[in-house]
Amino acid sequence: MELPIAECRLDLARLREQRDRYGRLGTKVEETVRERGRLTVRLRAGFDQALLREAIAVERECCPFFNFEYTPERRLLEIGVDAPEQDAALDALAFALGANTSP
Repeated sequence: MELPIAECRLDLARLREQRDRYGRLGTKVEETVRERGRLTVRLRAGFDQALLREAIAVERECCPFFNFEYTPERRLLEIGVDAPEQDAALDALAFALGANTSP
């Protein structure tokens, strides 16, 4: 079975840049909830919204299997996948954001 992370279209330099974006966003994470097929992230007030937009845009380009929903007034980011074999990719995002959660 191929891991969804193998589907990522980023080269090594862009992958490092994305990891750094997640690291910076991770310092502003208030709460994460990990369920099968979904990762929900609540960000603290004052986080860098442009950085979040950039991280989402890069993910949509490189890993189109992710589904993103962002509710600004709640500072709530929901990331989902449709196929069970893509679920592990959510663990990778949770880890990149500094969360130690699993479904």
